Amino acid sequence: MADRPVDPEHPFSGIRFPELSHRLLAWFFRNKRELPWREEHDPYRIWISEVMLQQTRSETASDYYRRWLSRFPTVESLARADQEEVLKIWEGLGYYGRARNLHRSARIIADSWGGVFPETEELIRSLPGVGEYTAAAVLSIAFAKPLGVVDGNVLRVVSRLLADGEASGHGPPGIKPANLGQPKKRARALVEASFLHYHPGWINQAWMELGALVCLPKPRCPQCPLSYTCRAYREERIDAFPPRLPSRPLPIRAGSLLLLLPAAAPVLMRRDREVEPGGLMGETHLPSIGALLRRHDLPLLLVRRADSGLLGGLWELPNYPARGSELAEQLARLSIQPLLDTGTEVRHRYSHFEIRFRLIVAVFTDQRRLDSWTEQRWVLPAELDSYPRPKVHIEAMRLLGLVGD
Repeated sequence: MADRPVDPEHPFSGIRFPELSHRLLAWFFRNKRELPWREEHDPYRIWISEVMLQQTRSETASDYYRRWLSRFPTVESLARADQEEVLKIWEGLGYYGRARNLHRSARIIADSWGGVFPETEELIRSLPGVGEYTAAAVLSIAFAKPLGVVDGNVLRVVSRLLADGEASGHGPPGIKPANLGQPKKRARALVEASFLHYHPGWINQAWMELGALVCLPKPRCPQCPLSYTCRAYREERIDAFPPRLPSRPLPIRAGSLLLLLPAAAPVLMRRDREVEPGGLMGETHLPSIGALLRRHDLPLLLVRRADSGLLGGLWELPNYPARGSELAEQLARLSIQPLLDTGTEVRHRYSHFEIRFRLIVAVFTDQRRLDSWTEQRWVLPAELDSYPRPKVHIEAMRLLGLVGD
């Protein structure tokens, strides 16, 4: 194929795609990371890996991917599983809606399509949680469909290659682009123009790998196979792309997390010198609380969130968005008596806010049903690891000596 520039009116005028594609693939096959899904062509396994890689580093996703496939090696095995088991395997990976959507989609594939993974963009995008990115990744890698895959890494590479703020999805600082979809369309068009006669799946992976290993936020331009045609590099403006938007502090949500004990607990706590060095409301060595529960076979209350929404379907410690007198009033209406404010706080950052929970030990004198959750259950400390739980609650349980590190 002749190595000549495209038509001057073409949006990528000046890019010699045969040379670009050859250099990109040659670099990729010499430098690509060894990842457990790298040589995979099974659409189910590719789908699992791509969903896990959303909002997750490859190093973290690798261990989850192996564990997932050891339990759910096929789409049929995932479809037959109980949602709680699916969430337990996913525990700690975050963004639990991804796991719930995988489970729902597996049941559709098994029940409606005979366990055969769809090969068209229309069908695969009809599955819960599957958008343009996931569909293009699965179809290009598993079925060689000529669909460009654009993630944050690819947007960054294209922004610098073209020295184009709009190609990054940001535009000039402080100015919101009129059409947020346009940067992705532009990047996807460039990626698809680079397919030529090569396998689209390998080209897509090469673009993403370049952004993951070389065209980083702090780029390694001397190692880049495309620096010869990178406009930002040529014009010595690499730090200007993609344009950086001013960062905003995350909103903080303060609340209280309850270790809720049965009515017999206060008597045992007063008799137990390990837990009461300075009186019941005095300072307490937190891990000794868990030791007391195990020593006396005392359970704690776990509650289950609704299936939809943030952390849907997970089990957690009862918690309320209040502290101090406001919390005390709220708990009094529920027949919950605070025993100990541990003075300890656990924190966790989500994408749009940070949660800060104060750890409170309390007793449930009435044991009525707590309306904020779909289910509640008294659980011994030794049984906690059987339940899928949010990371911040696992950390609270660790601090309280209820579970190990």
